[in-house]
Amino acid sequence: MTSAAGAEALLAEVRVGSTTKGFPTIAEPVPLLEAGDQGWTFADLVPPVLVLRRTALEHNVRLMARYCGQHGVSIAPHAKTTMAPQLWWKQLDAGGWGMSAAGAAQARVLRAAGVRRVLLANELTDPGSLRWAAADIVEEATELLCLVDSTRGVALLEEGVHDSREDRPLSVLVELGHQAGRTGCRSLPEAIEVAHAVERSKLLDLAGVAGYEGTIAHDRTPASLGQVEAFLDDLGGLAMRLLGEGAFAREPIVTAGGSLFFDIVVDRLAGGGSGPSTVLLRCGSYLIHDSGPDARSSPFANEPLERRFHPTLEAWGAVLSTPERGLALVGLGRRDVPFDRGYPTPTLVRRAGGEVERIDGRIEITSLDDQHAYCRLGSGVSLGVGDLLMCGISHPCSALDRWRVLPVLDDGDRVVDAIATFF
Repeated sequence: MTSAAGAEALLAEVRVGSTTKGFPTIAEPVPLLEAGDQGWTFADLVPPVLVLRRTALEHNVRLMARYCGQHGVSIAPHAKTTMAPQLWWKQLDAGGWGMSAAGAAQARVLRAAGVRRVLLANELTDPGSLRWAAADIVEEATELLCLVDSTRGVALLEEGVHDSREDRPLSVLVELGHQAGRTGCRSLPEAIEVAHAVERSKLLDLAGVAGYEGTIAHDRTPASLGQVEAFLDDLGGLAMRLLGEGAFAREPIVTAGGSLFFDIVVDRLAGGGSGPSTVLLRCGSYLIHDSGPDARSSPFANEPLERRFHPTLEAWGAVLSTPERGLALVGLGRRDVPFDRGYPTPTLVRRAGGEVERIDGRIEITSLDDQHAYCRLGSGVSLGVGDLLMCGISHPCSALDRWRVLPVLDDGDRVVDAIATFF
């Protein structure tokens, strides 16, 4: 990657003002890129607010970059997790191969942010997306790859790019899937047939193979890990078979690796498990991480603290009411935090008088309305009207899409930056 100039141009039009959720009430909006110069602190923010902690963010970027370097693999972090160009460029500047996208809409934002290399980790089948891809591959300075899992899909790609330059074919990876999974060929013979169809095309370039193991299991029990390993062995076997047939014009890409099993991907595919290839991870949640199932199931969950991913997001809400014994209503709801993989986890109270108390495990959010969290209080803990409750979130991929702009805080609670999202 060369520079983040494209991202700066994209962000130059974004303003932070009194209509920006969570930010202070100010007379005139300020440019996003100047938000960290305003002298704001946590005390100036207006709950509910979702904040990023700079120290944790930088730690996670360094940790993943070091891991990839030590194991000889590359990473194209999935852009969908944050849809935040400022965060993408932190990942790219740390050595990212490029960025992954789930569709043409996300890829267009990546291009607008100056990202040169994009892996569109999905099939392209609709006319609008195919027209975009045909126009995109004409650009010499960029690189685009997408997936395919059927001979019909190959035909659609050929129809979509037939008017593009003949000397710039669309790079394609054949996707292998699994039974009851998501996209991807359901057998090795089917995948080989699709690969041969790509190989015969003058408009497409067979660039490698792809898979996604994250739909096989959601835990790290021995049975789950065995299923993931078997799938990845099949993916490596597909790459080896096609290599042996001379199907690739250059060293192929073999890509898999969500945030839960990327270590298994490295174990089964790197170091010869897929032949001479570029092993490319696509995990994205590591950057934000969470305080819920991702934290408990992370490949690094049992490592010392300095070698674990750290939760980066804090959700803060004000205590609005304590109408019953053992119940507090907090101004934090479904419009503010994810809940599809568990409710937020209360961890800290900032009292109205300023003192701070850790309350891990002693307060539980049992339900969420659009704007309210129902908090059940355990013994020995209390919440008072006007207190502020801090919660960790679950499932980072469902968090940032609720916010147009998020403040970034340093360890001294100073607002040092603001991050814009483009969902």
